[in-house]
Amino acid sequence: MDDKKSYLKKMANKLVELDGKINSLKQKGNETASSVKAEYQKTAEDLKARKKTAEAKLAELRNASEESWGELKKGTDRAIGELSESFNKALSKFKKKQPR
Repeated sequence: MDDKKSYLKKMANKLVELDGKINSLKQKGNETASSVKAEYQKTAEDLKARKKTAEAKLAELRNASEESWGELKKGTDRAIGELSESFNKALSKFKKKQPR
Protein backbone atom coordinates (compact mmCIF):
# COMPACT_ATOMS: atom_id res chain seq x y z
CA MET A 1 0.00 0.00 0.00
CA ASP A 2 2.93 2.36 0.63
CA ASP A 3 3.98 1.87 -2.98
CA LYS A 4 0.55 2.99 -4.11
CA LYS A 5 0.58 6.05 -1.83
CA SER A 6 4.06 7.12 -2.89
CA TYR A 7 3.22 6.56 -6.57
CA LEU A 8 0.01 8.61 -6.27
CA LYS A 9 1.89 11.42 -4.54
CA LYS A 10 4.66 11.35 -7.16
CA MET A 11 2.19 11.49 -10.06
CA ALA A 12 0.10 14.21 -8.40
CA ASN A 13 3.27 16.28 -7.96
CA LYS A 14 4.19 15.66 -11.60
CA LEU A 15 0.76 16.93 -12.70
CA VAL A 16 1.14 20.05 -10.54
CA GLU A 17 4.57 20.65 -12.08
CA LEU A 18 3.24 20.18 -15.62
CA ASP A 19 0.28 22.43 -14.88
CA GLY A 20 2.67 25.19 -13.86
CA LYS A 21 4.64 24.73 -17.05
CA ILE A 22 1.48 24.80 -19.15
CA ASN A 23 0.34 28.00 -17.42
CA SER A 24 3.77 29.50 -18.06
CA LEU A 25 3.52 28.56 -21.74
CA LYS A 26 0.07 30.14 -21.90
CA GLN A 27 1.37 33.31 -20.25
CA LYS A 28 4.25 33.44 -22.68
CA GLY A 29 1.71 33.18 -25.49
CA ASN A 30 -0.12 36.18 -24.07
CA GLU A 31 3.09 38.17 -24.29
CA THR A 32 4.02 37.25 -27.87
CA ALA A 33 3.19 38.82 -31.19
CA SER A 34 -0.31 38.18 -32.39
CA SER A 35 0.95 36.02 -35.27
CA VAL A 36 1.87 33.17 -32.89
CA LYS A 37 -0.36 34.09 -29.95
CA ALA A 38 -3.24 31.94 -31.20
CA GLU A 39 -0.92 28.98 -31.67
CA TYR A 40 0.38 29.30 -28.10
CA GLN A 41 -3.17 29.50 -26.78
CA LYS A 42 -4.37 26.48 -28.77
CA THR A 43 -1.36 24.45 -27.67
CA ALA A 44 -1.92 25.42 -24.03
CA GLU A 45 -5.60 24.42 -24.26
CA ASP A 46 -4.69 21.09 -25.87
CA LEU A 47 -2.20 20.44 -23.07
CA LYS A 48 -4.81 21.33 -20.43
CA ALA A 49 -7.18 18.78 -22.00
CA ARG A 50 -4.45 16.11 -21.84
CA LYS A 51 -3.83 17.10 -18.22
CA LYS A 52 -7.51 16.57 -17.41
CA THR A 53 -7.29 13.09 -18.92
CA ALA A 54 -4.22 12.32 -16.82
CA GLU A 55 -5.96 13.67 -13.70
CA ALA A 56 -8.94 11.42 -14.38
CA LYS A 57 -6.63 8.40 -14.70
CA LEU A 58 -4.95 9.33 -11.43
CA ALA A 59 -8.32 9.71 -9.70
CA GLU A 60 -9.37 6.32 -11.03
CA LEU A 61 -6.15 4.86 -9.69
CA ARG A 62 -6.74 6.37 -6.23
CA ASN A 63 -9.99 4.43 -6.00
CA ALA A 64 -8.61 1.22 -7.47
CA SER A 65 -8.57 -2.04 -5.63
CA GLU A 66 -5.27 -3.80 -5.13
CA GLU A 67 -6.29 -6.28 -7.86
CA SER A 68 -6.77 -3.60 -10.52
CA TRP A 69 -3.90 -1.36 -9.38
CA GLY A 70 -1.32 -2.75 -11.84
CA GLU A 71 -3.39 -2.28 -14.97
CA LEU A 72 -4.63 1.15 -14.01
CA LYS A 73 -1.09 2.23 -13.13
CA LYS A 74 -0.03 1.47 -16.71
CA GLY A 75 -2.78 3.72 -18.07
CA THR A 76 -1.84 6.50 -15.66
CA ASP A 77 1.84 6.22 -16.58
CA ARG A 78 0.92 6.41 -20.26
CA ALA A 79 -1.38 9.44 -19.84
CA ILE A 80 1.14 11.41 -17.78
CA GLY A 81 3.98 10.38 -20.08
CA GLU A 82 2.04 11.55 -23.14
CA LEU A 83 1.25 14.85 -21.44
CA SER A 84 4.90 15.39 -20.58
CA GLU A 85 6.03 14.45 -24.08
CA SER A 86 3.44 16.74 -25.68
CA PHE A 87 4.57 19.62 -23.49
CA ASN A 88 8.22 19.05 -24.40
CA LYS A 89 7.39 18.94 -28.12
CA ALA A 90 5.38 22.15 -27.86
CA LEU A 91 8.16 23.88 -25.95
CA SER A 92 10.70 22.79 -28.55
CA LYS A 93 8.46 24.00 -31.38
CA PHE A 94 8.02 27.43 -29.81
CA LYS A 95 11.70 27.79 -29.01
CA LYS A 96 12.43 27.35 -32.73
CA LYS A 97 9.94 30.13 -33.57
CA GLN A 98 11.50 32.68 -31.23
CA PRO A 99 13.64 35.32 -32.89
CA ARG A 100 17.34 35.10 -32.15
